[in-house]
Amino acid sequence: LAPYRNREEKINTPNIINIGCFLFYVPPDSTTTKVQKKYSATIKMSTASSSAIAPFLESRSSRQLYHDRTLALLSTLAATSSPQTTSLLTLPNHPTHSSERRSTSTFLLRPPSSEELSVLLDPSLCNCRLVNPNVEIRLMYRVAGNGEGKSMAKWDLSAALKEQVRNNGFGGEWLILGVLLDGPDDATTTTATASSSAASALSNVAGLSNNTLLSECILEPGSSLHDNSEVSRTHVMKHASIVGCGSVTCPRSVVEASRKKCRFDMQRGSMDVEVGPEAGGGRLVRVCVESTLVDVCRDLNMDSGVTLAPLVPQPPTPKHDDVPAIPMNSLAPRSSLLHTPTAAHVALLPHSTIRSAQSVLSALLLPHAAISWGVTASHALLQWDATLTSHSDAHRVFLMERSEVGPHSFTANAIYG
Repeated sequence: LAPYRNREEKINTPNIINIGCFLFYVPPDSTTTKVQKKYSATIKMSTASSSAIAPFLESRSSRQLYHDRTLALLSTLAATSSPQTTSLLTLPNHPTHSSERRSTSTFLLRPPSSEELSVLLDPSLCNCRLVNPNVEIRLMYRVAGNGEGKSMAKWDLSAALKEQVRNNGFGGEWLILGVLLDGPDDATTTTATASSSAASALSNVAGLSNNTLLSECILEPGSSLHDNSEVSRTHVMKHASIVGCGSVTCPRSVVEASRKKCRFDMQRGSMDVEVGPEAGGGRLVRVCVESTLVDVCRDLNMDSGVTLAPLVPQPPTPKHDDVPAIPMNSLAPRSSLLHTPTAAHVALLPHSTIRSAQSVLSALLLPHAAISWGVTASHALLQWDATLTSHSDAHRVFLMERSEVGPHSFTANAIYG
């Protein structure tokens, strides 16, 4: 109800009723008619351009930008007619990077040369190995924006590979391997040989080290992956990190099961939540990660038809509700996935984190949200600064801004305002 606070009309102290996991407003009887008319008129005047609703719409736009980035890279990979094809791709710069001078950057994708491949596989240098001898590796690096992309395709990246890649296994059908360059890229590289004894410092080390298996991943220049057992079907963007994890995957079976169980749609950030089983029968609510409490209450007919919600409209329903051809986990810049045995079908927006959780399946985290310390979670949507923590279990839940579940809690089929 935040968008409707501090209006002109003073209202007597309201009654607050808690039913299930919903906290909603009921005006006193003496002012009911007057307040309904006032709030109905107020809500009609509320538009998508209001300052209160703008962050929700901006969040949806930002999520779509990261999704489109993944699709663009996958499309470029699929468009290569032969393993020796070199491609130039222009992508928008991440909005979280205030240091970027241009709105876009150009990247080059090409297979490693025979010298670069020898450096990768040499036990005395990068000490990497091909789990699948037929894996198609593509090097990805940023090129100058002055038309020199084609000439930079012939650059030898052996020195950068020795600095940033060490002791990894490459498998699957393909792998996009990002490499930071001193010239075109503005990121400061901390190499794997830097002096640091703290395990948490590895999340700030750009490059790849001690990963048993990397397969069918997009690892952009400046990403950090260290000490993991398996990372597959995952897009890790610049300054994002995966450290000390067991299995980080996105199998089609998990995506299909989530669609079947609660219509979980990662691209649209939506799913069905069946609330209120304590009343003798569940009430099904379709929520989006940007939904407001007003929207949820309206969908449950709690407002007697007063509001003209939704304040944040649901994203359009696709014509074909199919699983993507290549389902992918997604880690946006400054997000992190640390010391978690199992993670599958997850998307992390900037500055969100999954840290030392037990298992996380089908979860979407908006900026600064966190799942941490022994949590088992599935089918979870977390808004800004929402937290699941301390050996709690959470299944089919939606946590709105600054909500927190834990420690040692169990929750299912719930929406927290």
